[in-house]
Amino acid sequence: MRQFGRAVVVSGACLVCAWAAKAQAPPGPLAAPPSEVSSTNAPAPPAIPKKPEARPRPNILGDWQFNKDDSDDARQKLKNSREADNSNRGSNNGGYGGPRMGGGSDDYDRLGDLVNPPHELRLSQKYDKDPEVQMIDDREHKRAFFTDGRKLEKSKDPAYEEIAAHWDGSKLVTDEKASHNGKMSRMFEVSPDGKQLWETVHITDSKGNHPVTVRYVYDAVDKTQLIR
Repeated sequence: MRQFGRAVVVSGACLVCAWAAKAQAPPGPLAAPPSEVSSTNAPAPPAIPKKPEARPRPNILGDWQFNKDDSDDARQKLKNSREADNSNRGSNNGGYGGPRMGGGSDDYDRLGDLVNPPHELRLSQKYDKDPEVQMIDDREHKRAFFTDGRKLEKSKDPAYEEIAAHWDGSKLVTDEKASHNGKMSRMFEVSPDGKQLWETVHITDSKGNHPVTVRYVYDAVDKTQLIR
């Protein structure tokens, strides 16, 4: 009986060990873990080449491209001027409006170049201290700014105009006429960092009233494609 009891105990122990081993064994072959590609090892997208910056300019001469974001909205400024003009005349004349003034703000929008500035322009001189500064734009309009006080000739070519101007330090300032004997001046100056051209246009009526000032900004470019 003792031997039989020992046999039963041994058999029971074997069964327990076998059951424990079976419980620990996986139900089938282990599946390989899914392959994971580390994001750090993924190839980087190709870098977008940056547009080369133009060299800084020491003065206003060179090729320039219009910067709409940095420029004033001329149409909005002219609209504001008209509304203020009409409001003032209405309040001063019982609401019926006063006499129209020659060259007033209603005529400003006839100046196409003011509300539609060129996309690209070039300022140049034939030689250092040349009294003539030429400006040509991508619309093939040419302006000759003369700084020596010479008598200007009236051009028969609508694409060419001679304009009186003078230097104020490094700034080129013009003296022009607007419609109905109004007055207009432009001031060209280079930004302190030499990367932008600032054109400030100032217009008044014939009496110097109702001023409108618009600033256009142009970025320096090393080569203007549209201007030949």
